[in-house]
Amino acid sequence: MYSSFSSTFEEDYELSSPYKSLHDNYVPNKQRSSGVKTLLLATGCLIILGGLLAIALLEEMKNEEKINNAVNQSTACQPEPHAEQCDHVNECRVVLVESIPLWMDYGSNATFGVPTYKAWKDLLSTAAEQIEIASFYWSLTGEDIGVKSSTDQFGRDILEQLKALPARNVSVRAVSSFPSVATKSTDLEVLRANGVQVRRINFGKLTRGILHSKFWIVDRKHIYIGSANMDWRALTQVKELGVVIYNCTSLATDLHKIFQSYWVMGHSNATIPIPWPPFYDTSINKEQPLHVNLSDVQSKVYISNSPPAFCPESRTKDLDAIMSVVSQAEQFIHVAVMEYFPASKFYYHHRYWPVIENALIRSVFERNVTVRLLVSCGRDSDSAVLPFLKSLSALNSASYSMRIEVKLYIVPLGNETNIPYTRVNHNKYMVTESMAYVGTSNWSADYFNTTAGVGLVISQDVSHSPSPGDTLVGQLSAVFERDWDSEFAVPLEKLGHNPDCAFSAA
Repeated sequence: MYSSFSSTFEEDYELSSPYKSLHDNYVPNKQRSSGVKTLLLATGCLIILGGLLAIALLEEMKNEEKINNAVNQSTACQPEPHAEQCDHVNECRVVLVESIPLWMDYGSNATFGVPTYKAWKDLLSTAAEQIEIASFYWSLTGEDIGVKSSTDQFGRDILEQLKALPARNVSVRAVSSFPSVATKSTDLEVLRANGVQVRRINFGKLTRGILHSKFWIVDRKHIYIGSANMDWRALTQVKELGVVIYNCTSLATDLHKIFQSYWVMGHSNATIPIPWPPFYDTSINKEQPLHVNLSDVQSKVYISNSPPAFCPESRTKDLDAIMSVVSQAEQFIHVAVMEYFPASKFYYHHRYWPVIENALIRSVFERNVTVRLLVSCGRDSDSAVLPFLKSLSALNSASYSMRIEVKLYIVPLGNETNIPYTRVNHNKYMVTESMAYVGTSNWSADYFNTTAGVGLVISQDVSHSPSPGDTLVGQLSAVFERDWDSEFAVPLEKLGHNPDCAFSAA
């Protein structure tokens, strides 16, 4: 494992509904002296109204036909829907990827994942045919956010390499959310001018959410899934975590189906198909995971997806994946997430949603599982989360065999006070004694019900591995323990006044 750097946008902002109430105003007709005139008038109105409705219906059918053609366009040239299982015995390689914010000192004995910047550079240099990237937003230079900082150098380098790919006959497609939180960014326009295909998806219109996924697909063989957006801060200023899997065509082909669902929904007037065409079906899910050798370790793997409206019946929903991992834990559940909030924050503001919380508490109470929750706290964190964290922490009781602990992870600001939405732990993962979940969503209702996100679930028999610490589950567990035991993890009762954590003022 390596040492690392990182950064990104904190992604909480108010989502408003794109829909407004529509009401038909009914105005009664005045009585006419002539019944014939009334009849003629009514007949004429009905004929005109019928004609208008027919025209509107024809136009709608044309739009639907265009969109359905786009949704189905890839079925003729893409692999068969159930081709995912073709390389079960192939050797795939998995790498844990991290960004550690600059000027954070863990001490000389700490180990880290491969730096996100190094992993992205490697994927870019590996690409021979195509790259597909999904990111909430793009902001790879300091100018994108009105900041001058030498720490954007890694982001500039990634942007330049992406620009150069079409010139060497590597196809690049990028999708992001619309509207963007990076309102001044010119990255996508620059990339488009250099031959990159770009689409922005209006998830607000489609599902009342946003596109919050962060993943890469390279040559339909290699993938990256993690917390890092296409943002220079994700490489040097924010703590990120993800996974790269090399030479795994089955998994890359499966993730491509999710990317393609975004791509076709980038058409104007797009509507979500019900059901999704057969191309988007998968034979890889929690009931039937992919059996594959990951870096010499026999593993079971699948990719989950949200929101439910973007999941064919065969695709495991992201929330179901999390609940499955929690329910299978026998010894411990360790969670590291930027935001934990058992409620809706955006569209259905302040609606209680204890789905994940109840599952965690049930694991502690009924199965004696130890739960540790590491939640980020920075300058921009929402202090409304604090009462929920305190209520969980209050359940921790050795005398009642209730082991549930909560800590805040606080990244010191240092002298980086002029860069907005940084110095935060942006991780979104969970690890148990035998399973790892690495996702792209914060843990509140909106992220699973209306927002686009993906999760990677890996199951490994660590106890029978020759080197448990070399498995992905073992490495992720070590990362959690490293962070939990570090000076940056603060128990709630010891928070006191910390200027780098918004909860201090709560």
